[in-house]
Amino acid sequence: MMMLKNVGFFLLATLLVLNFPTATAYERTEDVQGASDSELFERYPRTKIDEFSVVEANDYLLALDSPKTVNGVMDIEYSERLAGQLTRITYRAPDGEDSKKIFGHFRSQLTSLSHELLFECHGRECGSSNQWANRIFGIAKLYGPQRYQHYLAAQINTDNGPVFMVLYSIKRGNKRVYTQLDLLTPDSNSAKSLDVNPRTIINELKYTGVYDLRNLSFDDNDEVTVVAEQRLKPVANALSKNTRLECYVVGHLTDEQPLTDLKKRSLARAESVIKALVKLGVNADQLNAQGVGPLAPIRRGTENLNRISLVLQ
Repeated sequence: MMMLKNVGFFLLATLLVLNFPTATAYERTEDVQGASDSELFERYPRTKIDEFSVVEANDYLLALDSPKTVNGVMDIEYSERLAGQLTRITYRAPDGEDSKKIFGHFRSQLTSLSHELLFECHGRECGSSNQWANRIFGIAKLYGPQRYQHYLAAQINTDNGPVFMVLYSIKRGNKRVYTQLDLLTPDSNSAKSLDVNPRTIINELKYTGVYDLRNLSFDDNDEVTVVAEQRLKPVANALSKNTRLECYVVGHLTDEQPLTDLKKRSLARAESVIKALVKLGVNADQLNAQGVGPLAPIRRGTENLNRISLVLQ
Protein backbone atom coordinates (compact mmCIF):
# COMPACT_ATOMS: atom_id res chain seq x y z
CA MET A 1 0.00 0.00 0.00
CA MET A 2 2.85 2.39 0.90
CA MET A 3 4.49 1.66 -2.43
CA LEU A 4 1.26 2.51 -4.29
CA LYS A 5 1.05 5.81 -2.40
CA ASN A 6 4.61 6.69 -3.38
CA VAL A 7 3.89 5.83 -7.01
CA GLY A 8 0.76 7.99 -6.86
CA PHE A 9 2.68 10.96 -5.46
CA PHE A 10 5.35 10.50 -8.15
CA LEU A 11 2.77 10.48 -10.93
CA LEU A 12 1.04 13.56 -9.50
CA ALA A 13 4.32 15.46 -9.25
CA THR A 14 5.19 14.48 -12.81
CA LEU A 15 1.84 15.74 -14.09
CA LEU A 16 2.29 19.05 -12.24
CA VAL A 17 5.70 19.55 -13.83
CA LEU A 18 4.41 18.71 -17.30
CA ASN A 19 1.45 21.05 -16.93
CA PHE A 20 3.35 23.93 -15.34
CA PRO A 21 2.36 27.26 -17.01
CA THR A 22 4.32 27.93 -20.17
CA ALA A 23 5.18 31.48 -19.04
CA THR A 24 8.19 30.16 -17.11
CA ALA A 25 9.57 28.47 -20.18
CA TYR A 26 8.82 31.61 -22.18
CA GLU A 27 10.76 33.79 -19.76
CA ARG A 28 13.85 31.71 -20.41
CA THR A 29 13.60 32.30 -24.17
CA GLU A 30 16.47 34.47 -25.35
CA ASP A 31 16.35 37.42 -27.74
CA VAL A 32 17.21 36.82 -31.36
CA GLN A 33 20.99 36.78 -31.84
CA GLY A 34 22.61 40.23 -32.00
CA ALA A 35 19.55 42.06 -30.70
CA SER A 36 19.57 44.87 -28.14
CA ASP A 37 17.15 47.41 -26.72
CA SER A 38 17.15 51.06 -27.69
CA GLU A 39 18.91 53.46 -25.33
CA LEU A 40 15.78 55.62 -25.39
CA PHE A 41 13.22 53.01 -24.29
CA GLU A 42 12.99 50.19 -21.79
CA ARG A 43 11.18 47.07 -22.94
CA TYR A 44 7.97 45.80 -21.39
CA PRO A 45 8.67 43.13 -18.70
CA ARG A 46 8.91 39.51 -19.86
CA THR A 47 8.99 40.36 -23.56
CA LYS A 48 11.65 39.10 -25.95
CA ILE A 49 13.06 40.53 -29.15
CA ASP A 50 11.74 38.38 -31.97
CA GLU A 51 13.31 40.35 -34.85
CA PHE A 52 16.07 42.97 -34.89
CA SER A 53 17.93 44.93 -37.55
CA VAL A 54 19.92 48.12 -38.07
CA VAL A 55 19.99 49.20 -41.71
CA GLU A 56 20.42 52.24 -43.92
CA ALA A 57 16.94 53.06 -45.16
CA ASN A 58 16.66 55.00 -48.40
CA ASP A 59 12.87 55.32 -48.60
CA TYR A 60 11.24 54.81 -45.22
CA LEU A 61 7.50 55.46 -45.18
CA LEU A 62 6.55 57.41 -42.05
CA ALA A 63 2.77 57.13 -41.81
CA LEU A 64 1.11 60.15 -40.19
CA ASP A 65 -2.45 59.01 -40.85
CA SER A 66 -4.52 55.83 -41.04
CA PRO A 67 -4.10 53.97 -44.35
CA LYS A 68 -7.11 53.75 -46.64
CA THR A 69 -7.76 51.75 -49.78
CA VAL A 70 -8.82 53.80 -52.81
CA ASN A 71 -9.55 51.88 -56.02
CA GLY A 72 -7.55 48.96 -54.69
CA VAL A 73 -4.50 51.11 -53.88
CA MET A 74 -3.30 52.07 -50.40
CA ASP A 75 -3.58 55.80 -49.73
CA ILE A 76 -2.26 57.76 -46.72
CA GLU A 77 -3.23 61.43 -46.69
CA TYR A 78 -0.39 62.47 -44.39
CA SER A 79 3.00 60.75 -44.70
CA GLU A 80 6.69 61.42 -45.26
CA ARG A 81 9.46 59.55 -47.04
CA LEU A 82 12.70 59.61 -45.06
CA ALA A 83 16.24 58.29 -45.37
CA GLY A 84 18.71 57.45 -42.60
CA GLN A 85 19.76 54.78 -40.15
CA LEU A 86 16.80 52.65 -39.15
CA THR A 87 16.72 50.47 -36.04
CA ARG A 88 13.84 47.97 -36.08
CA ILE A 89 12.86 45.96 -33.01
CA THR A 90 9.97 43.50 -32.95
CA TYR A 91 9.01 42.47 -29.41
CA ARG A 92 6.89 39.46 -28.56
CA ALA A 93 5.06 39.35 -25.24
CA PRO A 94 3.73 36.27 -23.42
CA ASP A 95 0.51 35.04 -25.00
CA GLY A 96 -2.62 36.73 -23.70
CA GLU A 97 -0.93 40.01 -22.72
CA ASP A 98 -2.74 43.30 -23.38
CA SER A 99 -1.50 45.16 -26.48
CA LYS A 100 -2.88 48.45 -25.15
CA LYS A 101 -0.97 48.06 -21.89
CA ILE A 102 2.29 47.36 -23.68
CA PHE A 103 1.71 50.30 -26.03
CA GLY A 104 1.10 52.51 -22.98
CA HIS A 105 4.35 51.30 -21.40
CA PHE A 106 6.37 52.71 -24.32
CA ARG A 107 4.20 55.78 -24.79
CA SER A 108 4.60 56.85 -21.16
CA GLN A 109 8.38 56.97 -21.59
CA LEU A 110 7.98 59.79 -24.12
CA THR A 111 7.07 62.17 -21.28
CA SER A 112 10.69 62.17 -20.08
CA LEU A 113 11.95 62.99 -23.59
CA SER A 114 11.75 66.20 -25.59
CA HIS A 115 9.32 65.15 -28.28
CA GLU A 116 6.47 66.09 -30.58
CA LEU A 117 3.60 63.70 -31.17
CA LEU A 118 2.94 63.59 -34.91
CA PHE A 119 0.08 61.08 -35.11
CA GLU A 120 -1.68 58.54 -32.91
CA CYS A 121 -4.61 56.18 -33.40
CA HIS A 122 -6.22 53.23 -31.65
CA GLY A 123 -8.36 50.28 -32.65
CA ARG A 124 -10.54 50.52 -35.73
CA GLU A 125 -9.71 54.22 -36.26
CA CYS A 126 -6.24 53.04 -37.37
CA GLY A 127 -7.77 51.34 -40.41
CA SER A 128 -6.74 47.98 -41.82
CA SER A 129 -4.27 45.99 -39.75
CA ASN A 130 -3.36 44.13 -42.93
CA GLN A 131 -2.15 47.41 -44.45
CA TRP A 132 0.00 48.19 -41.41
CA ALA A 133 1.49 44.70 -41.26
CA ASN A 134 2.11 43.93 -44.90
CA ARG A 135 2.26 47.23 -46.77
CA ILE A 136 3.75 49.66 -44.25
CA PHE A 137 5.98 47.51 -42.00
CA GLY A 138 6.36 44.45 -44.24
CA ILE A 139 6.11 42.17 -41.19
CA ALA A 140 3.25 39.67 -41.59
CA LYS A 141 3.14 38.69 -37.91
CA LEU A 142 1.89 42.20 -37.05
CA TYR A 143 -1.50 41.40 -38.61
CA GLY A 144 -4.40 40.96 -36.21
CA PRO A 145 -7.92 42.10 -35.26
CA GLN A 146 -8.25 45.84 -35.81
CA ARG A 147 -9.72 46.48 -32.35
CA TYR A 148 -6.44 45.38 -30.73
CA GLN A 149 -4.07 47.69 -32.66
CA HIS A 150 -2.40 50.89 -31.46
CA TYR A 151 -0.06 53.21 -33.39
CA LEU A 152 1.86 56.43 -32.93
CA ALA A 153 4.57 58.41 -34.68
CA ALA A 154 6.65 61.00 -32.86
CA GLN A 155 9.70 63.19 -33.35
CA ILE A 156 12.19 62.94 -30.50
CA ASN A 157 14.66 65.80 -30.11
CA THR A 158 18.06 64.60 -28.90
CA ASP A 159 21.37 66.39 -28.44
CA ASN A 160 22.49 64.86 -31.74
CA GLY A 161 19.39 65.89 -33.68
CA PRO A 162 15.92 64.47 -34.32
CA VAL A 163 14.97 60.81 -34.15
CA PHE A 164 11.66 59.66 -35.61
CA MET A 165 9.87 57.03 -33.58
CA VAL A 166 7.15 54.67 -34.78
CA LEU A 167 5.32 52.37 -32.35
CA TYR A 168 2.73 49.74 -33.27
CA SER A 169 1.24 47.12 -30.94
CA ILE A 170 -1.20 44.36 -31.87
CA LYS A 171 -2.76 41.26 -30.32
CA ARG A 172 -3.24 38.60 -32.96
CA GLY A 173 -6.16 36.18 -33.19
CA ASN A 174 -3.96 33.45 -31.68
CA LYS A 175 -3.45 35.70 -28.58
CA ARG A 176 0.18 36.45 -29.42
CA VAL A 177 1.11 40.08 -28.81
CA TYR A 178 3.72 41.86 -30.93
CA THR A 179 5.05 45.39 -30.59
CA GLN A 180 7.02 47.06 -33.36
CA LEU A 181 9.45 49.85 -32.45
CA ASP A 182 11.12 51.68 -35.34
CA LEU A 183 13.67 54.43 -34.65
CA LEU A 184 15.00 56.36 -37.63
CA THR A 185 17.91 58.78 -37.35
CA PRO A 186 17.55 60.84 -40.54
CA ASP A 187 20.41 61.82 -42.78
CA SER A 188 21.12 65.49 -43.44
CA ASN A 189 18.58 65.69 -46.28
CA SER A 190 15.78 64.20 -44.16
CA ALA A 191 16.57 66.01 -40.91
CA LYS A 192 13.58 68.32 -40.88
CA SER A 193 10.61 69.10 -38.69
CA LEU A 194 7.45 67.41 -39.92
CA ASP A 195 3.92 68.76 -39.93
CA VAL A 196 1.56 67.26 -37.39
CA ASN A 197 -1.60 65.54 -38.56
CA PRO A 198 -4.45 68.00 -37.69
CA ARG A 199 -6.39 65.10 -36.18
CA THR A 200 -3.60 64.67 -33.63
CA ILE A 201 -3.86 68.33 -32.62
CA ILE A 202 -7.59 67.98 -31.94
CA ASN A 203 -7.14 64.73 -30.01
CA GLU A 204 -4.40 66.27 -27.86
CA LEU A 205 -6.59 69.27 -27.08
CA LYS A 206 -9.60 67.11 -26.21
CA TYR A 207 -7.68 64.61 -24.08
CA THR A 208 -5.13 66.85 -22.31
CA GLY A 209 -6.56 70.35 -22.76
CA VAL A 210 -3.22 71.73 -23.98
CA TYR A 211 -1.29 71.72 -27.25
CA ASP A 212 2.10 73.42 -27.57
CA LEU A 213 2.89 75.08 -30.91
CA ARG A 214 6.42 74.19 -31.92
CA ASN A 215 9.11 75.72 -34.12
CA LEU A 216 7.60 79.19 -34.13
CA SER A 217 9.90 82.16 -34.66
CA PHE A 218 9.27 85.85 -34.04
CA ASP A 219 10.94 89.03 -35.26
CA ASP A 220 12.21 91.90 -33.11
CA ASN A 221 8.67 93.27 -32.86
CA ASP A 222 7.34 89.93 -31.54
CA GLU A 223 5.49 89.28 -34.80
CA VAL A 224 5.32 85.77 -36.25
CA THR A 225 7.78 85.37 -39.12
CA VAL A 226 6.71 84.25 -42.59
CA VAL A 227 8.36 80.88 -42.04
CA ALA A 228 6.48 80.41 -38.76
CA GLU A 229 3.18 81.19 -40.48
CA GLN A 230 3.70 78.16 -42.69
CA ARG A 231 4.21 76.02 -39.57
CA LEU A 232 0.77 77.10 -38.37
CA LYS A 233 -1.10 75.57 -41.33
CA PRO A 234 -1.87 72.21 -39.63
CA VAL A 235 -3.17 74.09 -36.57
CA ALA A 236 -5.34 76.31 -38.72
CA ASN A 237 -6.61 73.27 -40.60
CA ALA A 238 -7.53 71.55 -37.32
CA LEU A 239 -9.32 74.53 -35.77
CA SER A 240 -11.17 75.58 -38.93
CA LYS A 241 -12.67 72.08 -39.18
CA ASN A 242 -13.68 72.09 -35.51
CA THR A 243 -15.40 75.43 -35.14
CA ARG A 244 -16.92 74.57 -31.75
CA LEU A 245 -13.48 74.41 -30.14
CA GLU A 246 -12.48 77.63 -28.41
CA CYS A 247 -8.93 78.10 -27.16
CA TYR A 248 -6.78 80.48 -25.20
CA VAL A 249 -3.64 81.26 -27.17
CA VAL A 250 -1.09 81.66 -24.39
CA GLY A 251 2.30 83.29 -24.87
CA HIS A 252 5.21 82.17 -22.66
CA LEU A 253 8.43 84.20 -22.61
CA THR A 254 11.52 84.10 -20.41
CA ASP A 255 14.24 86.74 -20.71
CA GLU A 256 16.32 89.18 -18.65
CA GLN A 257 13.56 91.80 -18.53
CA PRO A 258 11.03 93.07 -15.99
CA LEU A 259 7.95 90.87 -15.51
CA THR A 260 5.60 93.54 -16.86
CA ASP A 261 7.62 93.75 -20.09
CA LEU A 262 7.70 89.99 -20.52
CA LYS A 263 3.96 89.69 -20.00
CA LYS A 264 3.36 92.47 -22.52
CA ARG A 265 5.66 90.87 -25.11
CA SER A 266 4.24 87.38 -24.60
CA LEU A 267 0.74 88.80 -25.13
CA ALA A 268 1.92 90.49 -28.34
CA ARG A 269 3.24 87.14 -29.57
CA ALA A 270 -0.04 85.42 -28.78
CA GLU A 271 -1.96 88.13 -30.64
CA SER A 272 0.37 87.76 -33.60
CA VAL A 273 -0.28 84.02 -33.72
CA ILE A 274 -4.03 84.65 -33.66
CA LYS A 275 -3.68 87.10 -36.53
CA ALA A 276 -1.82 84.47 -38.56
CA LEU A 277 -4.37 81.75 -37.76
CA VAL A 278 -7.26 83.99 -38.77
CA LYS A 279 -5.42 84.76 -42.00
CA LEU A 280 -5.25 81.00 -42.59
CA GLY A 281 -9.01 80.58 -42.16
CA VAL A 282 -9.69 80.20 -38.42
CA ASN A 283 -12.68 82.05 -36.94
CA ALA A 284 -11.36 84.80 -34.65
CA ASP A 285 -14.14 84.06 -32.14
CA GLN A 286 -12.47 80.70 -31.39
CA LEU A 287 -9.30 82.34 -30.06
CA ASN A 288 -8.47 84.43 -26.99
CA ALA A 289 -4.95 85.84 -26.50
CA GLN A 290 -3.21 85.69 -23.12
CA GLY A 291 0.35 86.57 -22.11
CA VAL A 292 1.89 85.10 -18.97
CA GLY A 293 5.57 85.81 -19.55
CA PRO A 294 7.64 83.40 -17.38
CA LEU A 295 4.87 82.69 -14.84
CA ALA A 296 3.63 79.32 -16.12
CA PRO A 297 5.92 76.36 -15.31
CA ILE A 298 7.33 74.41 -18.21
CA ARG A 299 5.50 71.24 -19.21
CA ARG A 300 7.34 67.91 -19.07
CA GLY A 301 8.85 66.99 -22.40
CA THR A 302 8.89 70.61 -23.59
CA GLU A 303 12.36 72.11 -23.77
CA ASN A 304 11.39 75.54 -25.14
CA LEU A 305 10.59 78.08 -22.41
CA ASN A 306 9.54 80.63 -25.04
CA ARG A 307 6.52 78.99 -26.56
CA ILE A 308 2.89 79.42 -27.55
CA SER A 309 0.29 77.06 -26.11
CA LEU A 310 -3.28 76.38 -27.13
CA VAL A 311 -5.36 75.83 -23.98
CA LEU A 312 -8.87 74.52 -24.41
CA GLN A 313 -11.47 76.85 -22.90
